[in-house]
Amino acid sequence: MTGYELLLLLHILLFVYWLGGDLGVFYSSGYISKPELPPATRATVAKIMLALDLTPRVCLVLMLPVGVALSASMGALAIPGWAVPALWVAALAWLAMVVTIYLKEHQPIAHTLTKIDWGVRLAVIAGLVLAAGSSLIGQGPVQGGWLAVKMLIFAGTIVCGLIIRVKLKPFGVAFGRLMREGSTPEIESDLHASIARVKPAVLLIWAGLVVNAWLGIAKPF
Repeated sequence: MTGYELLLLLHILLFVYWLGGDLGVFYSSGYISKPELPPATRATVAKIMLALDLTPRVCLVLMLPVGVALSASMGALAIPGWAVPALWVAALAWLAMVVTIYLKEHQPIAHTLTKIDWGVRLAVIAGLVLAAGSSLIGQGPVQGGWLAVKMLIFAGTIVCGLIIRVKLKPFGVAFGRLMREGSTPEIESDLHASIARVKPAVLLIWAGLVVNAWLGIAKPF
């Protein structure tokens, strides 16, 4: 297997596990909002959902260095030779932070790292938009329009993820009340409404992943 083939395989696997993990998280969230289930059962479902959610987060982080390395090996991205190794180092540090946030949930370090992670995501969004936007007008490093659009869509999926975080904050509050106080109509309504609010952003992520997969295959422009 050549280096290009390995990168392509990793790229495909990251797409599969990202979309599959997201589907599992969304499906599990439906059980958390079922009032007929006892709080203890829903607490177990929540643990499963959080574990599943780690997979898309890992895939998002690794998609960046794998995608850049793959694009550079194809000649679709003109960057210095040191850029790919440097990006891998940065991405692995980011990945370690993401995993630590999951493992140290509810601890002070997780709260601090979550703020840093938010800043990293904003920086990645800005970098992707700048590189892709400048390339679409003929001034950037991306050689194919299809790749520039893929980068913009990828940035969009990260934006959607941040929107989901913000809109899910009431869910955490309502779920905490469910564990302490038990089920009430108010709490059940808050849980259901929180999940409903994030559905458009979730669907946009799924659509973006599918469109990006097609762009990578078809390279239409």
